[in-house]
Amino acid sequence: MYLLHHIIQQVMTWKNYHLYHFTIGERTIGDVRLLEEEAFGEVEDGKSIKVEDVFTHTGMVVEYLYDIGDYWEHEIQLIDISDDPQTEALPILVGGKNGSPPEDCGGVEGFIECKRILSNPLHPEFTEMFEWVGRKSTPLRFNKKAAEKELSKLNAMIKMYEAGFSN
Repeated sequence: MYLLHHIIQQVMTWKNYHLYHFTIGERTIGDVRLLEEEAFGEVEDGKSIKVEDVFTHTGMVVEYLYDIGDYWEHEIQLIDISDDPQTEALPILVGGKNGSPPEDCGGVEGFIECKRILSNPLHPEFTEMFEWVGRKSTPLRFNKKAAEKELSKLNAMIKMYEAGFSN
């Protein structure tokens, strides 16, 4: 599940600045180095739990929460299990829909405002918002090529994340 978290971070063009966890029924899975039991209850270490051990059957739904302040809550559903041999390197981005909210944009309301401003180049705050969001983020539409490029950096980003715990 640890790897799935990092895949989501890359595809969303987020920077992994905030707490996250997966919820499956009463189970909470996340990075035990960051999630305190007093706040989250018992947390299972995501590094020791494989995706296939959680997503056991078609239709299975898991909740993923990132950034407790902005509260980006996702439902991840297993749609299909393939028995075909894999010839491509995994993970593979099949597609997507809608733009990705920029990191720290203020939750759903802030994202709506961000999109409103960015969709109007004549808006007085357009330049400031465009510079703040940066070229990596694509809040107005899904950009498969940009998401694939970020996904290709997955291993490097995990190494950087882990380096933060070395100190």
